[in-house]
Amino acid sequence: MRKILIHCLESIGLKALLSEIYFHFQTIGVKKVKPQIIRSLPHDSTAFTQGLSYCNHMLYESTGLIGNSRLRCLDPESGNLIHEIAIVGEWCEGIAISNNRLIQLTYTSGRAIVYDVYSLKPDKEFSYEGEGWGLARCGNLFLMSNGTNKPLYRDENFKIISELAVWFNWRKLSQINDIECVGNKIFANVLFENCIYEIDNKTGKVRRIIDCRGIVKKSGRRNAQDVLNGIAYVPSTKTFYITGKCWPKLFEILIPD
Repeated sequence: MRKILIHCLESIGLKALLSEIYFHFQTIGVKKVKPQIIRSLPHDSTAFTQGLSYCNHMLYESTGLIGNSRLRCLDPESGNLIHEIAIVGEWCEGIAISNNRLIQLTYTSGRAIVYDVYSLKPDKEFSYEGEGWGLARCGNLFLMSNGTNKPLYRDENFKIISELAVWFNWRKLSQINDIECVGNKIFANVLFENCIYEIDNKTGKVRRIIDCRGIVKKSGRRNAQDVLNGIAYVPSTKTFYITGKCWPKLFEILIPD
């Protein structure tokens, strides 16, 4: 039904106008900024991106869909693939890195697969209940989104420590997808939305909107289903890598203070 509605709006020329009106009213009262594109890089348009993470001068990517789930290591300077492995029989999701271990979530099977970050060889697994969406390292903990407005803080052994209720203009911000933690801020994609939400990691309140609609227009995506997803922070440059599901481009951006 969503696809049919989008197609009808596009055919009569109303999609862009209604999208602009919706974005304006949805974000009233919240500061909005536009990121600066530092550069764009080629990206595998068959990669159904679920998560990005930067570590040791390498960019790691997790892709989803059963039959197409992969864990990929990319050169952040060129976007070229260095190494990848296929994850058979799984729909994989977000990733995070800690102490040279990479943890990759699965969508519905409750498996968090742990790899050596250098070889991408699986080492062990954690289990969890519910769905797995995005994952980020936040201080000494992991933050895991699950499709609700309450991502979970977990310890090194994936035990739940607490939950963070996320609110935006007095409503629950649900369908939080990939996430990245930088200091006391959480940067989050939300499914089917063309912006990144900046969230306070203590209160769960949305502080700013990073308006990525201009980047989406330059992404080369095939349709509206190829949504913005994937956020990785680079501490040395204070920039972010972002992309989307099956986008042919990967962007390095600077988010203004």
